Amino acid sequence: MQLGKKSTRIWLAVIIIVSLALSFIFMAVKQGYHEDELLTYNLANSSKQLGVDGEWNSPEDFTEYLAAGEHRFDYKNVYDNQVIDASHPPLYYALVHTVCSFFPGVFSRWLAFSINVVMMTGALLLLYGIGKRVTGNNFYALVGVGGYAFSIACITTTVYLRMYASLTFWVLAFLYLTLRIYDGGSRVSVIRALLMLVTVTLGILTQYYFILCAGLIGLVFLIFSIRERHIKSLIIYIITALVGAGLALAAYPYIITNVLGGNRGFGSLKLEIDMITVVTYFGYKLLCYVQLLVKEMFLGQSWLLYGCTGLALLSWLLLRTVKKQKLPRKAWFIIIPGTVYFIFIALVSPFNSDRYVMASLPLLSLMYSFAMLRMFSLVNAKKLRLVVPVGIILASGLAFLLVKPYYIYGETTLYQPQTKNCVFVGTSMMEWNKCIDKFMNYDSTMIAKTTEMSKTLYTELDDFAQKRGVITNGKVASLAQSFMTNGNVERTESNSLDKLVNDAKLRGLNEVTVYISRLADEDTVIDKIKNNTDLKHCELIQADRQFEEFFNWYDYFVETESYCNVYRFSR
Repeated sequence: MQLGKKSTRIWLAVIIIVSLALSFIFMAVKQGYHEDELLTYNLANSSKQLGVDGEWNSPEDFTEYLAAGEHRFDYKNVYDNQVIDASHPPLYYALVHTVCSFFPGVFSRWLAFSINVVMMTGALLLLYGIGKRVTGNNFYALVGVGGYAFSIACITTTVYLRMYASLTFWVLAFLYLTLRIYDGGSRVSVIRALLMLVTVTLGILTQYYFILCAGLIGLVFLIFSIRERHIKSLIIYIITALVGAGLALAAYPYIITNVLGGNRGFGSLKLEIDMITVVTYFGYKLLCYVQLLVKEMFLGQSWLLYGCTGLALLSWLLLRTVKKQKLPRKAWFIIIPGTVYFIFIALVSPFNSDRYVMASLPLLSLMYSFAMLRMFSLVNAKKLRLVVPVGIILASGLAFLLVKPYYIYGETTLYQPQTKNCVFVGTSMMEWNKCIDKFMNYDSTMIAKTTEMSKTLYTELDDFAQKRGVITNGKVASLAQSFMTNGNVERTESNSLDKLVNDAKLRGLNEVTVYISRLADEDTVIDKIKNNTDLKHCELIQADRQFEEFFNWYDYFVETESYCNVYRFSR
């Protein structure tokens, strides 16, 4: 089944517009931020340091911390911030800084969101081009794009204010160019080589996971090029990719240390735990990522994922054995990078988060969509093949009724302060960073630290892990500590509780809202305030949610919006 060029363009435009409209709706109702979304703005725009050791901060301080002001169009500051953070390359932050620089002194979710809209528009166009080149059928390509564009996965990628929408764009651009070069046989045009050079350079400078995606795509290209003896194009392809990587390294020499030894790199974890704990924890991680995939693409229903996977394998087996039809070679450009990347990241990612596999989800969506279409090709009735696009539309409608996308939040009442002033008490892990947008609603906020960690947290984590099949041998604290501190990052511990209780401003207040991080020892903080100030009465405003509500421990930190117990203290 084929569509005309004009009708194809119209349908593709409709798919993209509806997808982006859904993202706009969810962004409009989004309440609150993931802490890394707030870091996006800080690392892109500011060199300001907040008072976090018993000092007071004003709403203006928090705005200056997040918005472009003194450092408008200051890309050296952006670069220096990434060197200090040692987690990611600078390109995405430079884009955010550029947009924010046109709106000095403004902190708004829509600024970073505008970049995601542009990138996801490009990604969906590229996804159509990839689908068309793999299947040779524009109808199939539209179905594949629709399967992803109307999924929770696409919406989540678009509304999450980090570099993963940009990463998705560059990964799909690299795959599309690879397919174009593959289709060209032994000839590679100068324009395609230059486009590949730019894509590799900018992809690496956006997010380091691009290297893994590009490597898997390149591996498939390498195998097929050797088999088909397209050695000339293979050499040009490899040289172009290496030169692009070299340009990225020249622009940002910290890539090697970030990847191998940074606080998100492969050298970030220093674990002293039993091998059985590692093995069972990896099994638990895989299950977490399966659940993520179920939520993002299969209506939150595990049986639907397993059913579609079973049908896809059955259709492949029938076509291979009965009709003697092999999978087209270009299909492997989707299957290998999509599945291997997803599984590998599930095993090595520092947290069990959908953001790390976002770049693979368009490929997995194409893979499942094309598998279903291929299955119905076994039936001669053409009208029956419309079951797949109709099913996608119905499933998408149900998904937005049954599944709440990540990063939307909206379960807290802390954005309507009960007092004029606020105190946050956490640890050296910088938990306050997640609550900045709430602090902006108070007249002033003191941020204080304690060296007293929660006496129950590690026991709770150990119990949580055991109930999910991890054999901890009582050593889960080592694993948790490694992830909480991002491995080998040294954090300076300090105790400013004495500053808190001796502060003249605090002692003069009749009431104050106090956030106590779940990582901190709550009893110590409460007793310190009650015994050393006139604020003798306290009532719980918002209780932290419990681990037991979640299967994935990372969901706990994402969904609670604060992972704090919040109290109102009064005289």
